[in-house]
Amino acid sequence: MRVAMLGWEFPPFMSGGLGVHCYELSRALCRMGVEIDFFMPISGKKIEPPFPGLRIIEVAKTSLRPYLSFSKSGQNADYGKNLISAVNEYWDRCYDSVSFYSKEKPYDVLHAHDWLTSSAGVRLKSHLKVPLVQTFHSTEFDRTSWPWDYVLDIERSAAANADLLIAVSSRTKSQVMRLGADEGKIRVIYNGVDKSRFEQVKLEARALAELKKKKKVVLFLGRLTEQKGPVQFLHAAKRVLEKNPDVIFVVAGKGELLPLLINMTLDLGISSSVRFLGYVPDEDQQRIYKIADVYVMPSTSEPFGITALEAMSSGVPVIISKTSGVAEIVKSAIKVDFWDINAMATRILAVLKHETLARAMVSMSCREVSIYTWSKTAEETLRAYQEAIARK
Repeated sequence: MRVAMLGWEFPPFMSGGLGVHCYELSRALCRMGVEIDFFMPISGKKIEPPFPGLRIIEVAKTSLRPYLSFSKSGQNADYGKNLISAVNEYWDRCYDSVSFYSKEKPYDVLHAHDWLTSSAGVRLKSHLKVPLVQTFHSTEFDRTSWPWDYVLDIERSAAANADLLIAVSSRTKSQVMRLGADEGKIRVIYNGVDKSRFEQVKLEARALAELKKKKKVVLFLGRLTEQKGPVQFLHAAKRVLEKNPDVIFVVAGKGELLPLLINMTLDLGISSSVRFLGYVPDEDQQRIYKIADVYVMPSTSEPFGITALEAMSSGVPVIISKTSGVAEIVKSAIKVDFWDINAMATRILAVLKHETLARAMVSMSCREVSIYTWSKTAEETLRAYQEAIARK
């Protein structure tokens, strides 16, 4: 099978779970004999295909990232002043490039990821007469409290025009249905994790190892945006520190809320017990999990939450928000309401205090994550391709 996959980022050009998904899914599919041409914006970095069967084709230079915040006018500094024109430019160049390479050998399936690629996919489906599969990793309803009609209209078009829709969780499926999608063409396919990448890491990051001498470490890793719940994390930290001052809270990631969060630690009187690491490269993330005594994912709206599976693979007890897709499939993680700061703090304190509880969570997690592999995700995705072809 030959697939034209339309993405926005691919390692090392990545800012979050979308890049991880595209890399791991492509690798697993290629191992199954699928040929993939992966189309993405020009990154400015040399990206060599990391495994056989994959060809990376870069089109339309842009500095945009998929999940940074932006105003409804598209004027936010994170994106620059030309968001709409840049996205349209990418769609045009992607349309031209996929059309060109399809002449070498026709594609069997088009696969678009999220709204930044979906309009190109819809146009190509009509032009090439090839079935379109659209994956929703999130929707505009997840990303902001003030959904932008411009993006919603793009997502509605994708939901209506794709032959088959993939949602990364049942939670995401319900959001896609809010876009007007036909439930009968939505397939829920969960993300996976490469457990070996995390369980084999032995060395701790030197800068953080010092924190572990006499203090427990509670970790937050993610974009510093409203969606990820860092504000709730710091409020929970305040309550934990009132009961147990020998705890360090580590915040890894970048985003528009960073100045607010730094000021929050001062207002709450916990600045000496919070460390902000900023952006952490992928290889260092693996080490950071290893120094954590608890990993907390307090997202207010999380379509899935790959980091929870990564932390579990690293042997770390995990506390996650009930409003996350990963909460649908894991039993070993403690689940809390993102708004219930007291409950979050109580659970953190319990895991830090009771080693028996922590060990039991880790033991169960190790067994649980073994089920959710990228091979499983790829097998289900391949079946979706085959179904889309049959529908067409």
